[in-house]
Amino acid sequence: MASDLGQRLTVAAIGIPVTVAVTYVGGPLFAVGLAVLSAVAVWETGRMLAARGDRFLYALGMLLAASYPLAALYLDAGGAWSVTLAALLLVVGSATLRIAPADRPFQAAALTLAAAIYVGGLISFGVPLREGFTDDAVDGTLFFFLPVALTWLADTAAYFGGRALGKRKLSPVISPNKTVEGAVAALLAGPSGAVFYGFVILPRLGDSLGAPGLLALGLVVAAAATLGDLAESALKRECGVKDSSGLLPGHGGLLDRMDSLLWSIPAACVFLLVFL
Repeated sequence: MASDLGQRLTVAAIGIPVTVAVTYVGGPLFAVGLAVLSAVAVWETGRMLAARGDRFLYALGMLLAASYPLAALYLDAGGAWSVTLAALLLVVGSATLRIAPADRPFQAAALTLAAAIYVGGLISFGVPLREGFTDDAVDGTLFFFLPVALTWLADTAAYFGGRALGKRKLSPVISPNKTVEGAVAALLAGPSGAVFYGFVILPRLGDSLGAPGLLALGLVVAAAATLGDLAESALKRECGVKDSSGLLPGHGGLLDRMDSLLWSIPAACVFLLVFL
């Protein structure tokens, strides 16, 4: 137990400062950082799918996933869709040529595309969240870390709320340890955290949205984070694995750390694009 805690703290001590620094610099470095995270997470997804006997086109999936954050920085929405179309043709063509019909090439292509778009497409919303609302490096960093902070707060509230009050299972088949009471705690913590964040940490956000808007933002982000967590739990249960990989000692895999953020970052970005 002590060794596991030590590993967790070591990973956090390295990962948090690096993430903050890369986010602060922004621009191409930030997009490349998200591209690397996307590629690694898709590799982990392929390993999980392989555990249940599925074929996966690793190189193409990782390349496609990495392209989305870069497309989000340099291209408009139409450009991003062009990347998806090109990837569709490339992946399906490659699967048809490389995989024997008996080994289900179109299934391999579909799984590869789905994984790459799910991971890379969703995490690419971090680019407009960091770059799209301000030219100030500090405020841009704070905009990006808004859903990160609210997700952490919601996860923490769900854990302790579930331990203290949990009686009814939220989804017994997908994630037996999650409770309705824990989910309610998360949905209460999100809005509370958003109000604090908007008025204390990023006042321009509070000035623009006001208390009602911040409450709604926190609720949306907390709900999205909960669904993202359940989505990866469903995938891991279907594949029969406990963690997406052992890449991060004490934490499991990178995808295990990103599961909630894959939903909460797009949720926050879209909410702010609509209402800010």
